[in-house]
Amino acid sequence: MLADLSLFQKDPNFRGFREEDWECLSSFLEQKTIPAKTVIFKENDKGDGFYWIGKGKVRISRHFIPEGKKKVQENLLTVLGPGSIFGEMALIERPPRSADATTETDAVLLYLSHAQYEKLCKEKPGTALAIQDILVRTLCARLREANRNFETILFLV
Repeated sequence: MLADLSLFQKDPNFRGFREEDWECLSSFLEQKTIPAKTVIFKENDKGDGFYWIGKGKVRISRHFIPEGKKKVQENLLTVLGPGSIFGEMALIERPPRSADATTETDAVLLYLSHAQYEKLCKEKPGTALAIQDILVRTLCARLREANRNFETILFLV
């Protein structure tokens, strides 16, 4: 079954994709329907691919034990909705996952495994390059946001 990418085709962040990229990509993505409150991956799990959110919301968080405390607390990093991607670092360098990802609502996710991405790089390098462009823009936007958050924390301290 080919993945439905119509939501992403309308998004200006994907303007570098050509029609043939969309057609090719739809055959490489695995569509997954996941119920609400399902853990997709946990921090330190093996990074083996990344996800595109077609429908629903996904919570990205980390858990930690504050100094002098015994109880684990959650640090909510963000809640992502349709049109967003997450887990993208796994395609670039395959590190362990840096956070937990859990569905907030029932969700439809499109998954690109690292193995499928490597196959895509060999068979359709232009499409793979378009994906890399999206990953770089996503990582840059997230780094800018992290910098703003860091500045806010410094201001408050």
